[in-house]
Amino acid sequence: MIKKELFTSFKYENNKRYSLLQIWNEENEDEFLKLILTDYLNYWIGKFSIDEIKNLSNLNDFDINGIILQFTEAFAKNFESFSIKLEGLETKKLELKKIVEGEIKVKVISLELNIVNDSSLLTEEIFDYSIKKINHLQSGIESLDNEVKDLTVQKNEAVEALKECIDQKELIEFDLYSKFVEVLNEKKAKIRELTEANEQA
Repeated sequence: MIKKELFTSFKYENNKRYSLLQIWNEENEDEFLKLILTDYLNYWIGKFSIDEIKNLSNLNDFDINGIILQFTEAFAKNFESFSIKLEGLETKKLELKKIVEGEIKVKVISLELNIVNDSSLLTEEIFDYSIKKINHLQSGIESLDNEVKDLTVQKNEAVEALKECIDQKELIEFDLYSKFVEVLNEKKAKIRELTEANEQA
């Protein structure tokens, strides 16, 4: 992972919906992680160096790659395996714990994000990410469409080749059968001649 971006939406208390854009960048140790959190009325931002991530994480149970994996999985697809806690307004504390078994939870990381008065730049960044993601997905869809078309052509060519093989097989079988019948008749005629010659002798 050199740079990884992930934009997800989730519901918190009272079904209040939040969206989170996370940007992980291995090439920038001073801004190793950037988070933009919004409830569609307010925006919070946090920028963390790799050292800050290490200090704010549970490195007793996870290494730095494990922290990244747990954090991205929690917001990507696996909400039920994690406990997310959000507190505060001006400063939003985001705490993530992994549910190990039953009520047993293990802290992954605890981060603080600051509210932004002018959210226009963050809104633009989220829109830019969304547009880029849509274009990427569209490009992927077009690539898959082309692949499906190519596979369809290959399938049709294979079917035609198979039909030709079947036709050739039937022609070969007919030719072999005809030759076999011809040889068989010749053998029968020869046997009759020999039988007749033997009887006359």
